[in-house]
Amino acid sequence: MVEAAKEAQEFEPSREGRDEMSAGLFLPKGAAGLVRGLRKIGQKGAKRTVIGRTRQKMLRIFEQCYTLLVSRGHSIALFVSDLLIAILQQTATHAASAVLAIIAFYLSLVSTSLPPSKGEQVQIDRAVQLLADRGFSDEVFLLKGTTTFRATDHWLNSFTAKENAYASTNFPFQIVTLYADFYNRAEDDTERAMVLLHEARHLMGEDEHEAYAYVWRHRKQLGWTMRTHGSTESYVTIEQLTREMAPEIFNCPTKSWEDCTE
Repeated sequence: MVEAAKEAQEFEPSREGRDEMSAGLFLPKGAAGLVRGLRKIGQKGAKRTVIGRTRQKMLRIFEQCYTLLVSRGHSIALFVSDLLIAILQQTATHAASAVLAIIAFYLSLVSTSLPPSKGEQVQIDRAVQLLADRGFSDEVFLLKGTTTFRATDHWLNSFTAKENAYASTNFPFQIVTLYADFYNRAEDDTERAMVLLHEARHLMGEDEHEAYAYVWRHRKQLGWTMRTHGSTESYVTIEQLTREMAPEIFNCPTKSWEDCTE
């Protein structure tokens, strides 16, 4: 009986063996640790699998969001691009229309007036050259490079009353109309250069006050002074007009004729 009990005890499985038997397995004692290790590995593997699946789901969600953003961004970019193109097209159309309108207006002014004769053009060229010799380079550039000289009024000037006028300027169309007084009342090329200097200031956008004041302050540089031309009809007329247009120049009681430029 004792021997039978011992044999039964030898064959009685341990706690780990019973666990294995309860799981339907009966392994030797040395393999139990291996089974537990495999279980742990399986549990870790399962966890890793869950984590991997979670990561995959997150990546899919991220990819979908990224694709959606890219798609919407592309749509927005196309919309903005189309909008800019439409704005540029409209701007170009309006700009072209404005340019064509200006050209048409300019051509209407030129076509309704006559150019100077050859003899008159010679006098104009001499007066411009005198300005160049006296150092009025900016004005000469405008008169030579941008100005269209006319001898008769175009349709726009015909609406303006003119009395004792030497010339008139249409800014910014750069058209200078020279009247008979420019050739007849002006005594010489210096006085004609004075008239062109006045008109050149209008070509720069200056008004009558600024043009009269500029010519009067620079008359010595031009060689048009009281000593050289004080008795001419043009000098007397321009001085009176300058006193009316730019009275601040004649506000120096201590100087001759109260002229601050003397």
